[in-house]
Order: sequence, then structure tokens, then C-alpha cells
Amino acid sequence: MGQATLSGLRVLVVEDEMLVSLLIEDVLVEEGCTIVGPFNRVDAALIAARTEKIDLAVLDVNLAGVKVFPVADALAERGVPFLFLSGYGEHAAPPSHPEWRVCSKPFRPEELTQKLRDQLTAQK
Repeated sequence: MGQATLSGLRVLVVEDEMLVSLLIEDVLVEEGCTIVGPFNRVDAALIAARTEKIDLAVLDVNLAGVKVFPVADALAERGVPFLFLSGYGEHAAPPSHPEWRVCSKPFRPEELTQKLRDQLTAQK
């Protein structure tokens, strides 16, 4: 089976640290993605998660002290694969959803893209 491609996908980016957000955007644009966002607040990201055409999402777990889990729930309801980013490591997903995947910060660009491809493959 071939590896999933990110090219042509619309990717929701939810991240409150500007430099990290810019890095994510650069990595995804280089892969041929279209960026939806970026959003740095849960309320705005939640509206986008419910209304925008999104193929994939990258979600910072903690946005200025607010957990991004409502956004993840909205994406899961729509069947949109997503990946958490977190400085808390692999255990950042809530106990109620151990299947939700995490990419630890700091990350290498190739690590991020591989984990996103893995999410696409797992969704099929």
C-alpha cells in the first residue's frame, strides 16, 4: 500500500504560539496543503471545525490555558482525522479518548508530516 499524500488537502491549524504556527504552516504548504486558519482560540477554531471544508487538522492541546478537546470532538463527529501537538508528550490526549494521537513538541518537520500521513491511513 502506498503512503498517504498530504498534497491538495485542506488542513485546519490550531496553535497559539505564533512561531510554532508559522513552522506548521511552512511544513504543510511545502507538502502542497492549503491552510485553514491558523486559529489561536478554541471558540474560533470550533466554528471552523464545524463549518469549513477540512481534510485533516493539527491541534495544539492547550490554547492559552484552554483545552482544544471540543474542537477534536467536532472533527471526530465529522470523520476528519486530526493530530494533537503538545509539550505534554504522548499522554496529552484525554483518558476518554486514548486512540487520539499526539505529536510531541518540539517536533521535526518530517516527524509531523509522517504522523499526519499515518492519521490519514488510519482513517481509511
